[in-house]
Amino acid sequence: MHAEGTQHSLEKVLAQEVQCTGRLLECLEAERLALTRRDLELLEKTTLGKVQYTRQLEELEAQREALLTELGFASGPDSLLDCFKSLPQADRLIQLWEQVLANTEACQTGNLTNGGILESSRQHVEQALSILRGQSGTPSLYDPNGDASANLGQRELGKV
Repeated sequence: MHAEGTQHSLEKVLAQEVQCTGRLLECLEAERLALTRRDLELLEKTTLGKVQYTRQLEELEAQREALLTELGFASGPDSLLDCFKSLPQADRLIQLWEQVLANTEACQTGNLTNGGILESSRQHVEQALSILRGQSGTPSLYDPNGDASANLGQRELGKV
């Protein structure tokens, strides 16, 4: 494939990456809503969407890397920008790449936020179980993984 065709393919892959990262971000926002509402059906749908878009992004990244190699550039952020700057539509390619990076950063932030919501919910459930078991709300023992565990050596609720 000649440079002009490769540039068009590169622009197409970048546009698909922008679209896919945008959809992943939408999934993360829907996941946050599902977590706060405790909507298990929506949570399941968003999980499937996240897996789908993550796989698609991996495929697009491989395509982008192959196109860079075809144009004679190594993989990596610096080479990527050098490649863009060597092509006639550099501004458009750089704009698309910056949008991919912005979307990816927003996805990372959203994922961290959702992880925090999950951790908070997990802690609340553990505290509630501790109360039901007649234990203090603060675990004082640790399991083999180093996680605090309030049920080591305790009987299950309802056992005599």
